[in-house]
Amino acid sequence: MLPQRSNLLLQNAYVLSLDPHVPEGVADILIRDGSIEAIGPRLDIPDSVEVIDASGGLVLPGFVDTHWHLWNSLLRGAVGDSPGRDYFSVKRGLAPHLRTDDFYWSARFALAEAVQNGITTVHNWDHNVRGAEDVDANIQAQLDSGLRGRFSYGPRDSSAADEPMDFAGLDAARTRWTAERLDDRIHFGVALRGPYRTSTELSDFEWRWARERDMPITMHCDRCMREPGCQSCGLTRLDREGLLGPDVQIVHAVHASADDIAAVARTGTSISVSPLSEMRTMGFPLVTEFLESGALTSLSIDTLAMPANADTLATLRALVSVEHARTGRATLTPRIALEMATIRAARDLGIEHITGSLRPGKRADLIVIDKNHTSMLPSGDPVESLIYNGMSSAIQTVIGDGRILLQDGKLVQPSARHAIQSADERRDDLVRRARAAGTWGDQTTLT
Repeated sequence: MLPQRSNLLLQNAYVLSLDPHVPEGVADILIRDGSIEAIGPRLDIPDSVEVIDASGGLVLPGFVDTHWHLWNSLLRGAVGDSPGRDYFSVKRGLAPHLRTDDFYWSARFALAEAVQNGITTVHNWDHNVRGAEDVDANIQAQLDSGLRGRFSYGPRDSSAADEPMDFAGLDAARTRWTAERLDDRIHFGVALRGPYRTSTELSDFEWRWARERDMPITMHCDRCMREPGCQSCGLTRLDREGLLGPDVQIVHAVHASADDIAAVARTGTSISVSPLSEMRTMGFPLVTEFLESGALTSLSIDTLAMPANADTLATLRALVSVEHARTGRATLTPRIALEMATIRAARDLGIEHITGSLRPGKRADLIVIDKNHTSMLPSGDPVESLIYNGMSSAIQTVIGDGRILLQDGKLVQPSARHAIQSADERRDDLVRRARAAGTWGDQTTLT
């Protein structure tokens, strides 16, 4: 069950708004009916509002993740370095055996980890849609978590290049899940394969279908993972065919050429980078080049199945260091890095008017960080301290759409705690079913 929305007055916090309309500094924040009503010093205390002394707290917008395969989170621990345990082998072996409750609890597990790390918005990038029940389980999991986000409907895992997506199923899901039923927290997108993974004709048809419905499009730029010697993501081709634009998000563009980058910037296409998974299996994310081109660039977790987790602060710290070492340029500053996980990410998902910064009128998606935590001391510039030194264990409170989801560093929802406690059992049961079906061999042990 979701916690009730709380009417709150956070007093004497250091507000890191990331919004040009709200100055940074010590202030109070009034939250009512899930919305930020006022931000300013010494606000009056209205009736029926709980007052929280946030002295010593750093308050900032909740993190926004722009690309996360929630459905395969239970594959964590099955993926490893021994033969047959690479990510793609495990995904292909286990994906057909997920049941409806696996989709639900896999997503809840990931979203619980998201809350623990201050993430309040998640783009659920589902590239294993197997039917209406799976879609409903994913969306219900996101609603039950209390978080905000996008659900991008994609193809079944490992579907053939000439197999169209189930667009009838997507139309039905959009009819079934009204805005009211979605609590105005979730919106739909579509995850397309693109012209390098399907025929030109099918790709054109899928793009046309999405655009006729004004649906935001996302696509993996993974051409070079399948074509040896590839020197370009091939985004110039998408540009020539009219497939790029402000309604398109490209993920994993680690092999983008200078012409690809220029096409992205010129067309207003956005870029989502997943530093940990990309550096593990693909290459270095070209964050500096995309930023310098003016392309909208945001941060994502990608998957918990890979050697990664939802620790946004650690991911940003690694990314800043890698970019400085890779390019010798300081284009990616701590503030820009933080924006990539907040307001720039919200802009990528088209919800910057709702979340991504702290401003009266926006929804109350925010986190409170203990400025007296070891990792934040001795104190300096709050943004630099957060990105260079801050740890997720310093996150005291997470509020999603006005609901307290993490309090005193602990998950509030019993169902979120259950998702964590049952993860091993559910993963092991999934592995047993795959082995019984012969799609994942006994030689691939988990220990």
